[in-house]
Formats: sequence, structure tokens, C-alpha cells
Amino acid sequence: MRKIQSSLSRKKILSILMILCVITTSILIYPETTSATAGLLDTASEQMSNSIPSAAGVTYTGKFNIGSTATIKCINVVFATNADMTGGAPTGITTTSAIKGTITGTGVTNTNWSLYGSAPNGTLQFENSTGESHTAGDPITALPATTITNPSGSTFYAQITTYSTLTTHACSGQVDQTNVIALVTTGGVSATVTVQPTLSLSVANFGSAVNGSGASGFVTTTSSTIPFGAVAAGTVKPGSQTLTVSTNAAHGYSVYVSDTGTMKDLNTDTLTDQTGTPGAPQNFTGSSSVSSFGYTADGPGVTFGSNKWAGLGNSQVQSQIATRTAPINADAFHVEFDVEPSNTQAPGTYSTTVIYTAVGSY
Repeated sequence: MRKIQSSLSRKKILSILMILCVITTSILIYPETTSATAGLLDTASEQMSNSIPSAAGVTYTGKFNIGSTATIKCINVVFATNADMTGGAPTGITTTSAIKGTITGTGVTNTNWSLYGSAPNGTLQFENSTGESHTAGDPITALPATTITNPSGSTFYAQITTYSTLTTHACSGQVDQTNVIALVTTGGVSATVTVQPTLSLSVANFGSAVNGSGASGFVTTTSSTIPFGAVAAGTVKPGSQTLTVSTNAAHGYSVYVSDTGTMKDLNTDTLTDQTGTPGAPQNFTGSSSVSSFGYTADGPGVTFGSNKWAGLGNSQVQSQIATRTAPINADAFHVEFDVEPSNTQAPGTYSTTVIYTAVGSY
């Protein structure tokens, strides 16, 4: 009895092993499946000229390499909400008013292509009714469309497809297609800068005749002194200076001159000022019988008549000697001061302070 049962058990075990072997073998005999795919438009991109969400007037430019040697009549650029190219056109995008830019690339004739204006929103359909023959690897360097409005969201997707057949604006006969292209809008980075108003006036020695004065024997002036020194009666002593102005004021600048009062010595004796103003200058009035201290000017923005002179004379009056009407850098002009004491001028050391004032017109 035990032998019979043992024999039966071995038969059951053998049967199970045989079944397992059959199952295992049936899994191994299934063949590997494959599927044909279209050529790939590689190195593909879609570039926005402005990536700000909802921006209008944006240019989208596609770039890719042709995948297969074929005749192309239609190129579609489709934008989608999702990475699997579902979800329809991204929210806020507007392509229906797009205008074709200049298409460039190997074997491309731009004038043979048009942009179908009635394509669904979210699709740019470039059409060429006669078609163009392309060789695999030909680069399309620019496939642009302008006046597009960006989506209001951040990330969206695009895919470019070429077709060999075009019938009444219907594209068919797919040739190649790109991988899905991701695009992202960004809010942009605000850049600000504050340009401070500038105005500078420098004074230096010039040492030469100004405005046709014909003077000679100039003293050496500095930015803070005109040291005429000892001057004999009836003798003219000149000193001249260069004034340099820089400003970014939109309407330029004006320079005024005045002094702290008529030249006086410690006994309050005065040395007469020259007659005239920059607007109505006069001949120099100094002589052996008449003392005079005056100035003349020349250079850009100066309106003195040739060898005509004006006097300072009043600390409350600022006389305009130069003016410009636009921003300018390192604008230089010259001022000459002449002094001539008369034969009857009281001896002493006379002084005043000449004041230059630059005013920017903003």
C-alpha cells in the first residue's frame, strides 16, 4: 500500500514539474515587438523674443534640422498645454493674428512660403503649395512668426511637424516630427538705475589774449587768484582764464560772472569799473586819465562782440557770459580781465573777488 501511494506521489510531483516547465517555456517563446517611426527633426528649438507672460507682439522662431530627404509642402508648429501635446492651446496664447517672418535655411525660398491665417489658435501652419525638396540634415535656421501673444501661464509645449501634401490648407503625409519642446514664460527682472544730475565748473590759467583784445604780458592766474601785482599808471595789465563746464542737464547750462564789489583799497579808495555789459559791451575805457577794470570773453556759447568789454561793478548783479542749450562735456571758453589805473589813481592795493556761477537747466 505504501509503495502504491509513493508511486502516486511521485507521479503528481512529476506532473506539476511538467506543467511548470510548459508555463515557463510558453513565456520565453513570445517574440520582441517593434514599430516603425517617422524621421526626427533634431536640434529643434522654439524661441520667444519676449518671455513675459501675456506679452503681446512676440516673435516665435523655430529652428531644426530636416530629418528625411523629401519634398515638404507644410510645416506645422503646434502649441499645447501638456507635455504629451494634449490639453489644447495654452491659456492666453493668441496665434491667429500671427504674421510670417523671413524663413531661412538650406534649400529654403522664403517667398514661396505663407502663413495660413485661419489655422486654429495655437497652431502656426506654414504652407508652400509647390513644395521644396530637402535633403536629410538640411538646417532650417529660422521659421519665424510675429505678433503672437504669450500664454498667461508659465510652462507650455510645442512640436514641429513636416508634411509632404497640402490640399486646401489641409496638411497630410507626415514626413518628420520634432521631440516635444518645452517653453517657459518668466516675469522678467526689473532693472533700475538713478542717474544723478551733474554740473561742474573748473577754472585754470589761460595766459593768452581773448576775443581779439591784442593784449600781451599776461600774469599767471590760478583757480582762485588773478594776481595783477604792481601796475604803473596808464599801463594795461591782463590776466586770462579758461572756464570748463560739464553737465548732463537736458537743456544745457549758463555761466554768470559777478564780484563782491568795486575794487577798493584799505582807505576805501575805488578803482573804476569798465562800462558795458555782456549784452551791450563797450570799448575798453582805461587810459592815463581814466581808471578801468573790465573783462571780455570768447568761446562756445559766448556772445561778446570782438574786443568789446564789460564791467563787474555790482555784487548784486550776475551777468551771463556763456550759455548752452544741451548736455555737454568739457565745454571750454575763456575770460580776460584787464586793469589800467589812471595817472591820478590813489596808491594802494585794490581788491575784489570775482565770482563765477554755473547753472544747469534741467
